Amino acid sequence: MLPVMAWRPLVAAFSITCILVYTWLGNLVPNHQTFSGHGSLQPIPKKIWQINFNHPHYARLKEFVATWKDGNPAYEHTLLDKQAGEDIVRKHYGEHSEPSKTYLELGSTILRADYLRYLVLAAEGGFYSDLDTHVVKPLDEWYSEPPNRPVRALIGLEYDQLGGPRLIKGMYMPLQFCQWTLAISAHHPLMVSMVNSVTRDIQKLARSHEVALPNLSPTNEEVLRTTGPVQWSREVFAYLSSTAGTEVTHLNLTGLKEPKLFGDVMILPIDAFASNLGHSGSRGSVSNETLMWHTFQGAWKVEAPKPTSGSS
Repeated sequence: MLPVMAWRPLVAAFSITCILVYTWLGNLVPNHQTFSGHGSLQPIPKKIWQINFNHPHYARLKEFVATWKDGNPAYEHTLLDKQAGEDIVRKHYGEHSEPSKTYLELGSTILRADYLRYLVLAAEGGFYSDLDTHVVKPLDEWYSEPPNRPVRALIGLEYDQLGGPRLIKGMYMPLQFCQWTLAISAHHPLMVSMVNSVTRDIQKLARSHEVALPNLSPTNEEVLRTTGPVQWSREVFAYLSSTAGTEVTHLNLTGLKEPKLFGDVMILPIDAFASNLGHSGSRGSVSNETLMWHTFQGAWKVEAPKPTSGSS
């Protein structure tokens, strides 16, 4: 056995290592958050968040925004523009955390719009929905909690392959969850994990493009996989699996006809947020299960380069 004096440098080195690791982890989550289990989570707050980074069709989307604000008068409605988004990130994440630095340096509007919804919901919680959506049922009617089963997140399906071949281009998993509309409690581990993953993968994407964050210009597929529904779906499945104590896959949810609770996360069937898809088993019109309506007027997709004169 080593003498006591010989152990002291080793103990000191170990302590310094622990401090460095703790500091690094602290940079990945909002600077005020600590987690002591689901019991510390509060109900989904009565807050509605939407984002407008100079949407080209905002003038005609205002009536949709009004359905969220005016149709839910008991809820605080916040429409975040570029400056307000940066302000709220600084408020909750400081200036020097990895999420804050990554978000504030990021130049891509679509990556920012995706990223901001996760940052805000991780910090404050509430309901988020894209500008090109409108409410069908008041938010207070969206869910009810079973006895002794608190609901701390509402997540809907955007795609269900239903056990067959891939139905449409742009879907990369047999079942995907939508992130055009979602609701969650503040500080929920699922959303904090999403913030961490998006932060890491945006930085990784910039390195793969060999550009700084202000100059990052992702492809449509890179958006879907880095900040969009593919990334979100991976995080949701991972959280559901950890809650269930066994792997949860599309096989546990395909063909879902009624809400299903995994721990504190309620998964909603396709018609809740996507009844007008025309695929994935959706009805194609408003049904009794429809909670909101997505008009698919987003302006985020990158247009394919047009052929130059003389090219084939």
